[in-house]
Formats: sequence, C-alpha cells, structure tokens
Amino acid sequence: MKSRLRLALPPLNLVAPDAVVAFALHDRNGQLLRSGQLPLEQIAQAMPTDQVQAILHPGDAIVVTLDLPPLPAKRLSAAVQSSVEPMALSDISDLCIAHGPRATDGSVRVAWADRPALLQAWRQLEALGLRVNALVPFPLAVPEDDPNPDQALQLPVNARWQTPLPRWSLAQAEWRPVSENKRWHSALLWLGAATLLWLAGLQIYAAQLRNEVSTLTATTEAAVRTAFPSISVILDPVKQARGQRDMLRQASGEAIADEFMPLALGAAQILAFAEGHVASLEYESGNLTLVLSEGYTPPSNEAALHQAAAGQSLLLAKDEQAAHTWHIRQADASGKGQP
Repeated sequence: MKSRLRLALPPLNLVAPDAVVAFALHDRNGQLLRSGQLPLEQIAQAMPTDQVQAILHPGDAIVVTLDLPPLPAKRLSAAVQSSVEPMALSDISDLCIAHGPRATDGSVRVAWADRPALLQAWRQLEALGLRVNALVPFPLAVPEDDPNPDQALQLPVNARWQTPLPRWSLAQAEWRPVSENKRWHSALLWLGAATLLWLAGLQIYAAQLRNEVSTLTATTEAAVRTAFPSISVILDPVKQARGQRDMLRQASGEAIADEFMPLALGAAQILAFAEGHVASLEYESGNLTLVLSEGYTPPSNEAALHQAAAGQSLLLAKDEQAAHTWHIRQADASGKGQP
C-alpha cells in the first residue's frame, strides 16, 4: 500500500537529524495512518514511505504571482528569472527559483528560496534516507483562504495537512543532492567501462599483430620458394635462404651439394608434424638441431620416426634435457649411431 509522509520542517538552518518535526502519514486514499512529533532520524527509521513531502517553514520561501505573455516552455524559465531579479534581495545565482505552468489568464506562480540553506537541508534529509519528492513553500501547502497564513502546520492533524499540493516544487531534479555512495558507484562504473574498452583495444591490437606475423611469414616463405625452387619444404625460411645464398657464393653462382640441405630436407620429411612450429634451426659440425615451439602434435610412434630416418641413412634423436628439441645427422657421420 502506497503511503504519503508530510513533514512540517523547521527553519532550513535548523534541519538536522535530531530536529523534532511534526508529521502526518496518510495512505493513498488520504486516510490518516499515523501522526506525531519525532526527531527526523527516528521518522526515517520508523516510516519508510513511497512519497515524502517536505513543507518549508513560513518565511523560508517567497511566493509571488507574475503576469507573463505567451512564451514557449524553454523561454518561460528565462522570463521568470528576469522577472524575479529586480524583486530579489540577493543575486539570483544564490537562489533556487521554481515556477508552475502559465495559466490561461497569463499568471504564473513563482517561488524562490536561499540556495545554500535549501540544498543543505535537502542533503540532511536525503542522508537520513528520506527520499524527498517535493519541497513545497508554505504558502502553497495551506488553503488560499487559510486564517493563519503565517502559522506553521501543527498537531493535531486537521484539514490544513490535507491541502492538495501543486505538481511543481523547489525539489528540482538538477538540484537533487548526490550521495557519496552514488558518486563512488558512478566512478566505478566509468572505471569498469574504461577497463573494458582498454581490454577490447588490446585484443584488437594483439589480433592485428598476429595477422601481421602470419602475413610476414607467408610472404617470406613465398619469397624463398620463388628464389630457391629446389627447396621443397620450408622449415626456417631465413636460415634456409641464407644457406642457399652461401652455397651460391661458394660456387660462384652455381649451387653445390652440402650436408645442410640434405639434412634439412630429410628432417622436413621425417618430422612432418613440426611444420609451422620451428622456433629455431641450428646447423653445426654436421648436426642439425631443431627447437619447436609449443602447439604441435607430438608423434604417437617415435620408433616409426627412427625407422624412417634410418631409411634415409639419417640418425634421429630427441633431446632428453631440452624440451621440444630434436637432433638429426648423417648415419655415417659418427659411426656410433648417435648424434
């Protein structure tokens, strides 16, 4: 059941958690549920409500009626501000000014209050958990023909507490206090969004780098195949191209047989599972060493690899100390069967 809590506030500078305030709690049909006087902090704890209507103390807000020509809604506020300026005793930047709609006869009800005092009192109410829906100047919260227009709302609750309120008040959305929790919540949301954006950008950049590496590798392999058609299988394009270049230099432009190329070709045929996963290739003293990067599928039958190597007069050995490392050499290079 929706309920409506109406508070008779003390002067704005006295609004505090321990300020004793008269209140009236009505249901949605206007039936009085509870009334009395309690400190604001106790009211906030004892009566959670759907609507909180705070009635300003007499004298805390000024209400006047202005006659204004027909104006668009966007220009009406500016016209109200200009009309209030010569009537106010302080700079309008120090005021909270609100107004109702323009009536058919051109009249507009306008109210203003001291900005620092109003906003400070509003913050006090919000901090206690009283979500204020309306901050109503006292002249707008009692009947127009009220016999005591300067007397604050008092108990017991009577017809004055049931006066219909205007649809507008000084509780404008742009002035609503922002709690510290909400500030931190907003900051954390922005931080989370920035982090997600940064991670997304990082993923995109990493994907671009992978594509560039793949493109560069494919281009390099294609260039080596074009330059040296005799190389049937590419394991390490830079190493193999350098070997072919050196052989051409030694032969004055004609390729000659060399131990490296037979070993490289033999390794490519025997270690087919290593294609695309060669991290480094080293040839020294008749021994070819291949170091593989992770991600390849290990052979299920290493004995078959050794038999295939022997069929090509090669010796194949897996390094037992260095991971993902294989050695291959000519069978007659050691005479002992091991590289």
